[in-house]
Amino acid sequence: MKTTSGLDVRALKIFEAVASLGSLSKGAALLGITQSAVSQTITQIEAILETPVFDRSQRPFKLTPAGIALSRRAGQIVEDMERLVVHVRDADLASRPAIRVGMIDSFAATAGPAIVKKVTESASQLLLWSGLANSHATALMKRQLDLIVTTDTLDDIDHIVRRSIFSEPFIAVIPKVREKEFKNADLTTLIEKMPLIRFSARSHFGALIERHLRRQGFSPRPYLEIDTSDVVMAMVAADLGWTITTPICLLQGRTYSGQITAIPLPGASLHRTIYQLSREGEYVDMAENCFQVSRSVMENDIFPDVRQLIPWLRSGISLS
Repeated sequence: MKTTSGLDVRALKIFEAVASLGSLSKGAALLGITQSAVSQTITQIEAILETPVFDRSQRPFKLTPAGIALSRRAGQIVEDMERLVVHVRDADLASRPAIRVGMIDSFAATAGPAIVKKVTESASQLLLWSGLANSHATALMKRQLDLIVTTDTLDDIDHIVRRSIFSEPFIAVIPKVREKEFKNADLTTLIEKMPLIRFSARSHFGALIERHLRRQGFSPRPYLEIDTSDVVMAMVAADLGWTITTPICLLQGRTYSGQITAIPLPGASLHRTIYQLSREGEYVDMAENCFQVSRSVMENDIFPDVRQLIPWLRSGISLS
């Protein structure tokens, strides 16, 4: 008998398809290949076995005694090979580290989906937390998270790896209906003439804005204090006041872009930097991969969207 090296799993799959359907054309359609490819494979099988496996004088095709013998084993071989492939892939997936990541809301809502999609190609599981930076910092210290994306560098904590991802300026956002009146207003006018919609002082973001205002001698009266960017933008869009935010937060609330206007923050400038923090000596390769993926997503996906939303910003937002 001739060598059986040509009798591979692909050939057996084709044979099984034709055997079950009794037709070359139906077998080809099932496998998504040409009828010519099916015919050639069946011919090769018969040449290797030196005997016909189908009785072509009948329609649909019937198996010959040799074909029946081959079919009894071919199905099991194909099934075993498919199980082997699944087993190998599962073993590879199990060897990849599970990673627990915390992201501030504005980052998670804008860059998060693309980052998660790319990172999960090299991790067996990714657990994502979003929310306030303060809770993430605590979770990192308690080993409930492996890395966090935050504005808080935790300078008072040792053995932390700090990677700077990007920087962005703070901006002012006013209702679209007030654009003519306040587009060129100074900070004093904005605060005196329109209520300030604050981000929660419980957040690192909100506290940073409050310190900035106090340094310039401003203490706007209490009004609305909100945790999430999209709700803040909804309030501004409803002409309930104005806010101080950043381009990424504005992008998070882009649903309201037609009802709000972004302007440079009057007075002294204010910037924030977004960092990735992880514990020293832990998940080193994965942390570096997450960092590089984050920078790539920001530069290629997020920055263009921000510049389209805020044309005057140009190079004001950039990788660190």
